[in-house]
Amino acid sequence: MARGVNCIAPKTIMNLIMLISVLCLCTKSVEVEARASRLPAAEVEALKEIATQVGKKDWNFSIDPCSNDTNWATPESDDWPLYSNTSICNCSYPDGFCHVVSIFLEEQDLAGVVPPSAAKLPYLTRV
Repeated sequence: MARGVNCIAPKTIMNLIMLISVLCLCTKSVEVEARASRLPAAEVEALKEIATQVGKKDWNFSIDPCSNDTNWATPESDDWPLYSNTSICNCSYPDGFCHVVSIFLEEQDLAGVVPPSAAKLPYLTRV
């Protein structure tokens, strides 16, 4: 072997290739998981319509409604025991998306009845 020339052992090369392969697979897995946790745009639009129709102004649509953020899933509080501002999603559907299955909007002085836009949430089972 010539002096000053670095030689990498075949075993080291194989370990590097395996590491790179695992990192690529992990990255793809995270991308799929991130995509799966999103609510379809049509359901986001339906929630916007519902908010408009009942006068709900505090939903933050820059946050995914299925993220379990406190904007969409208000924790229980002793100060306001009857207050509920919660959307519940099911993310186990085979289409790779989450879908709103329940909406709780109690003690918020919202106007009207269940709006017609609720029909645009095909997986909704409880309001």
